[in-house]
Amino acid sequence: MPLLDVVLGYDCNLACTYCTITEAMRRRALTTEQVAREIDRAATRGFRDVAFTGGEPTIRSDLPALVRYAKKRGFEHVKVASNGLRYAHAPYLDLLVDAGVDQFHVSMHAPSDAAYEETVQREGTAELRRKAIENLVARKLDPIADLILKEDTYRDVRGWVDGLFAQGIRQFRLWLVSLTDNNRANVHQLPRLTDVAAKAREAFEAAREGGYEVHALHIPRCFLPGYEENVRHPGADLVRVVTPDEVFDLKNSRLTGGVKPAGCEGCRFFDACPGLRPDYVERFGGDEVTSVPA
Repeated sequence: MPLLDVVLGYDCNLACTYCTITEAMRRRALTTEQVAREIDRAATRGFRDVAFTGGEPTIRSDLPALVRYAKKRGFEHVKVASNGLRYAHAPYLDLLVDAGVDQFHVSMHAPSDAAYEETVQREGTAELRRKAIENLVARKLDPIADLILKEDTYRDVRGWVDGLFAQGIRQFRLWLVSLTDNNRANVHQLPRLTDVAAKAREAFEAAREGGYEVHALHIPRCFLPGYEENVRHPGADLVRVVTPDEVFDLKNSRLTGGVKPAGCEGCRFFDACPGLRPDYVERFGGDEVTSVPA
């Protein structure tokens, strides 16, 4: 099912140390009218899934109204990708549910409370995160936890997942930190995929044993023999992204891949795999990639 992904704006109520958004970008946002026009356009083209992202979409006062409008125009599923802090206020969460949101993605940023607040650079937010998870789980909304894998987080991904699973979360997505825009200079944050894959396999095995779901979004299948079904690539399906600056298909974005080193030749996953991201190749090259025989 094609997805309309609407980046409402780049502003946020956090200041994450790995954020790619520049100060100039934070001042740019779509108007309510622009979003409505894009919803209309996508509806006429057969789109039935929409996601509202950012920045932080929940700081937009018009978010509930935009959700209701999408439902009115025939969208069947509405996703909000958020840091989730406003969900600690139960009436706001209920407002979004009543408007029609049925998929909640929550960025977790870091495993421990201390690391979380150090990463987002906002005191008191760890307790809000915990309360938000409690509210989502209590309402049986089945939230998806987005885990950002960086040099200081990937080694504990198994324990990170275990801790969130104990809080009631059953779905997890593993994202690789991006060295783009405002985060371009922080090359020390980006770990090698070979190392990340070894730790990701521990989480995948735990998911098999525990009956929950863990998927990686930026690790090619050749790094994960035996766990290929745990890989999902952003942009593999049709995703139309609308931002304050441009409209594009996610598969053509620098954030999804695009570089296929010589080791990719002859791989059974060649057509399905987007390859490596340009920022990763610039940092580490492409020698880690190995072709999987057909």
